[in-house]
Amino acid sequence: MSVLADLQSRSHFNASEETVAQYILSHREEVLDLSIQTLSERTYTSPSTIVRLCRKIGLKGFKDFKIKWSAELQKEYNAITNVDPDFPFTEDDSYGEIQKKILELFTDSLNETNQILSNDRMEKAVEYLLQANKIGLFAYGDTYLPALNFQNKLMKIDMSVQLATLPGENRHLATNFKKGDCAIVISYSGESKNNFYITELLNRNEATVIVITGNPASHIASLGDLILPVAKNESQSVKLSTFSSQVAIDYVLNTLYGCLFVSNYEKNQSKRIASETLFLEERF
Repeated sequence: MSVLADLQSRSHFNASEETVAQYILSHREEVLDLSIQTLSERTYTSPSTIVRLCRKIGLKGFKDFKIKWSAELQKEYNAITNVDPDFPFTEDDSYGEIQKKILELFTDSLNETNQILSNDRMEKAVEYLLQANKIGLFAYGDTYLPALNFQNKLMKIDMSVQLATLPGENRHLATNFKKGDCAIVISYSGESKNNFYITELLNRNEATVIVITGNPASHIASLGDLILPVAKNESQSVKLSTFSSQVAIDYVLNTLYGCLFVSNYEKNQSKRIASETLFLEERF
């Protein structure tokens, strides 16, 4: 049997040993950092009780227990697969399990997005942006944060990107985009009414539209000149947070930034070095 199974059985434990077992089960990772004295204090038992418990489950003592317990927890975390993107963790999960599940979720989302994001699409996106008279970013809600991060990166290599800062400004901004301009519309579902209206405005004004979406067959995607797809794992209904979609969108925008950077590497590298040097000189 495993250490976990032995602790959960508790059939051959006395009251004090059962208290220690319950504490360990409720503080799985934390007990690995505790001394036997600290554990005895927190469970209002004695070190001898803890040693006796360890021996009852077939271990030599507390040090042996921590070695076996650590290995067992690691094996358990490594076995975590198929994380639900909408509800990746539950109230029963330990901190270590949550850490592993979020990592698994991010890794899956990034790998899936990488597989469907072709070099040809990225090359075309770079071409559109470099040839544009002006560039705009249109995002709403959770997608606004990756958009803001992208705007910040481009600003540092002297590429100006317009992004609305106040509610309702998106529509006014869209009316100012004309033929020769390029707009990036971010919509994970591809069915947002607000973003659909904005994309229609951009279309009407003959601006070039790049759509970043998890739904290439959506209404918004159908209006785009180019689609940059992201992995679509989350549902459109209730979910804990937009973990999967945000990391996928961030990945696409960071990749786009990297491609824009290398399109004129020497110039952009000089700008970044000059800026960082200036900021370092200004520090006290």
